[in-house]
Amino acid sequence: MAVINLRAFTALVVDQDDAHRWMIHNLLKALGVGEVLTSSSNEDALGLLKRLSRKSVTERIDTVDFLIGDLKEEPLDGISMVRWIRMHGDSPNRFLPAILMATAFEPEVLAEARGYGATHFLLKPVTVETLMDRILTIINRPRPFVYNRAYFGPDRRGSQKDVSDDRRETDVSDVHVVRSPLSTALERFPSDNLIRIFRPPNHLKRKAGGGDESDALFTEGAVFKAEKEMEKAKSEYTTSAMDYVESLQRILGEAAAVSDKAEHFQRIHALARQLGMQGEIFGYPLISMVGNSLMRFTASGLPNTSASLELVKVHIDSLTVILRNDISGDGGDTGRELVSQLQAAIKKITLAKAAG
Repeated sequence: MAVINLRAFTALVVDQDDAHRWMIHNLLKALGVGEVLTSSSNEDALGLLKRLSRKSVTERIDTVDFLIGDLKEEPLDGISMVRWIRMHGDSPNRFLPAILMATAFEPEVLAEARGYGATHFLLKPVTVETLMDRILTIINRPRPFVYNRAYFGPDRRGSQKDVSDDRRETDVSDVHVVRSPLSTALERFPSDNLIRIFRPPNHLKRKAGGGDESDALFTEGAVFKAEKEMEKAKSEYTTSAMDYVESLQRILGEAAAVSDKAEHFQRIHALARQLGMQGEIFGYPLISMVGNSLMRFTASGLPNTSASLELVKVHIDSLTVILRNDISGDGGDTGRELVSQLQAAIKKITLAKAAG
């Protein structure tokens, strides 16, 4: 059995959720990844990849070894990001393993992502087990890549196929199998109508030190470190969430003192969006519920009225109660009562606003 060594690896993590992005960063570092680049948007990550395209082919291949991207991020979603990596002439590495994350994957979204060349998928919240599985899969069992006029990306039929399978399942006789290294394949990327199956030597396996035929695995020590990092991230979540709530309280106080509150409501919207994404991931779905509710109200701005301030305040009060009482999960009877009180307060404020 080969022991995996990721000290020479560089991963790129893209996640609009600050807490989840840094959790993945820390998990990858615990698993031994030498360098972890992070970005809060696919657009910024795309800018990094475009800059890499100016390097030599060898440097481009070794600069980023795999990408973990955000499927739902806007305005550039993960599928569009993968499509650019696979098909654009400025892509630094069209063979780059691309793993997409989301809290849920609808069948049609999965089909579209595979159709544009996504390598694998991760459900949020990411677990140590699934993260390790995806990394080990791209290293130990990389899929051949298929090129034709309509598609370029990992072979969607799996990784263990011989040439006879390729010919039979593509239903053509003119299939060209390319076994040259990635650097050569990138320099001579096809522009014709031939169907090609790319089966380069396993670059990542060699880089990880797994030179033999057996699967390379993480050490028990690396797994232990990652699990401890996960426990730490979950235990520290309420503290970071309370920091968000205190920021909301401060911004609300500032908004009360000025006539034009538009900028303050925009800042509140951004913080509510983060809480809406994070709560469920870390085991606090009520935080997500309240955060998403506040985000909806502030999405298109609020009028400069006392009712708007009161609407924000009842959400902040609910968040404070959840965090100070550590109400995880659905909260049982307490959680249901809290949701009921919030809904009643929102209804009262909105009815009063309509009547006024």
